[in-house]
Order: sequence, then structure tokens, then C-alpha cells
Amino acid sequence: MTIVSADLGYGYVKVIASNGERAIFPSVVGDGVNNVDLTNTFGQRNNDINNMHLKMNNESYFIGELAEKESSSSTRIFEKERFSNNHTKILLNTAIQLVSDSDIVKIATGLPLDYYQSQSKSFRESILGIHPVTTWVSGPLAGQEKTINIDNALVLPQGATALFTALINHEGKFVYPHLMTEGNLIALIDIGFRTTDYIVVEIQSNGSFSPIAKLSGSVDAGVINLHNSLHQAFKSKTGGSDLNQRYIKQILKNGHLLFKGEKIDFKETIKFSKESIVSNISDRLKSIWSNEADLFGAIFLAGGGGELFQPDIQPYFDNRLQLIYESQFANAIGALRLSRATFAAKKGKKLG
Repeated sequence: MTIVSADLGYGYVKVIASNGERAIFPSVVGDGVNNVDLTNTFGQRNNDINNMHLKMNNESYFIGELAEKESSSSTRIFEKERFSNNHTKILLNTAIQLVSDSDIVKIATGLPLDYYQSQSKSFRESILGIHPVTTWVSGPLAGQEKTINIDNALVLPQGATALFTALINHEGKFVYPHLMTEGNLIALIDIGFRTTDYIVVEIQSNGSFSPIAKLSGSVDAGVINLHNSLHQAFKSKTGGSDLNQRYIKQILKNGHLLFKGEKIDFKETIKFSKESIVSNISDRLKSIWSNEADLFGAIFLAGGGGELFQPDIQPYFDNRLQLIYESQFANAIGALRLSRATFAAKKGKKLG
């Protein structure tokens, strides 16, 4: 049986399995209209992760990159109660099927810190059991039908799982032994697409760590604020034209975009928007952490936004932030490691 860890982020789905397989794709679901397959015409394959077309419950969906490019109506899930949105289950099923070599799986996933206490039980119950048949029209599993049975599920607080990745390696050993002194405080800032989770833990005598609730939570700010600034700047510079989401990546990569044959420069917009976002996040954290932040043994940085904003946010914390290796996958990796131990312990207890 495969254990799958799925980080259903607002921006990207990150998934990794106990068999070593992993995948990442935009958290976008769109209507799957009849797709004229032009990929083969240009010598490209239609069975890669950028061309995922699925059918479920007699409905047709484009997922990820294909939804951004081809759907007439595509959406991300921004509701606070994500478990009630059918698109959450579509993204989860897609993620599991991409990496699992079994139809019966155990799942580890997470929720933002501010929603974890009130929603974790309902979220877990909503994803357990047998899911509808999924037919892959195109993508990595083109031509296959899959039915996923989630045998068990573990819902964890995001940020805490990323911190577990930072402090403990795949062998269960401490990455920073000098930090694991009883009473030491360790912090993590996890900048995601829509929210920034922050968590502070106190190291215990046995090397475990206990979260400090009053110093942990979520800020409603992230990469989406930068995207919104670029949308508004594009409208302003083009006299009201709208900008498809997929061009945002091009702007962030190149700093400009061609419009009617003319290059529009966005470097200043990117610079000022990043500064505003990190200032907002930092001000919020400093107001909550106060002078205690000066006494933290370490402050780690995680998330796709952590990597994106690292140069801008470092000065606000005296350049003390340590970017976690594979920061975008940090929550998924930590959740997988924790779930392996948890599911193994439950199995042993049942057998005993």
C-alpha cells in the first residue's frame, strides 16, 4: 500500500509518495471542452503533466497547465472550507494517481494553521473512502481508468510539517543538533500562494517540539498579491486589457511582456510589489513575536513564496532566515515522514 503526501496549495499541488515518485502542477481546474490535439502536430507528446484532461462523474476537466491555457472557465479554490469544494477532490485524485502505484492509499495532507483546529476532522472525513472513477483522456495516464480508495488519512497543520523537514532528515536524525536544546525556540515562515503560515515551537527534553499557539498562525498575504499587482499594472499600461494567468510566469521570469509588438516593462512593479508584500508580512510577524524573535535559535523560510521573496524579506529579520532545501516541497516532505511513523505506529498497535 502506498502512502501519499499531498500539499494542496492555493497556487500549486505538490505531491510525493512513499515509492519515491513526486509531481507538481498548478492548483487549477477548468471545464474540459473538446480539445483539438495540436501537440502532436508540433512534435510534442500529449501524455505529459502539462496536458492533463480527465473525466469524472460524467464531467470533463482540464487540470493544471492545460486548464490555465485552454479552459474558457478555470478556477483556483480560495474558499476557507476547501473540503466542501468538489475541485479539491479532483485535484487530490489527480495528485494521488500521478504518483501512486496502488489504488488503495493512505494520505497525509494539511491545512493552514488558522483553519486546522476547526476543519481538520471534517476535511479528513470528506476524503476517506472510495472516490469516483477517473478516466484519463490525456496526460501521464492517458487511456487509463482509476478508482482511488483512501484507506486512512492524516491531516496536519501546514508550517509544522515544513519545520519537521527543516529539523529532521529522512533518517530521523537532527539536521541541526545544536538547536535541539530544551527550551530553545525555533520559528518558521511559510510563504504560500494566498497565505503565509508562521509557527514557533519550543524544543522539549526528548528532542521533540511543541508549538506555541500565541506565536503561530496565518497572514492573509502571499504570492497572489504580487500576481494581482501585475494584473493591475498590465491593465493600466494597456488601456484596460485583461491578462491571462499563464502570462504572469513569463513576466516574473523575464521582467517584461510583449503587447502589440511592443515590450512592456514590469521590473519596477515587481520590485515595489515585493517590497510591499514582505513589509506587510514582516510587520504582522514582528507585532506578534515582539522582542522574542531576537531570542529564536533559528528562523526558517519555506514555500514557493519563500524562495521567491527571500532576498526581499531577509533584511527585515537581520538576514537570519534560512531557506529550507526544496522549500516548495517542504510541507509535503515533512507530512510524508510524519505519516510513515504515524501509520506504522497505528498498525503496530492494532496488531498488538
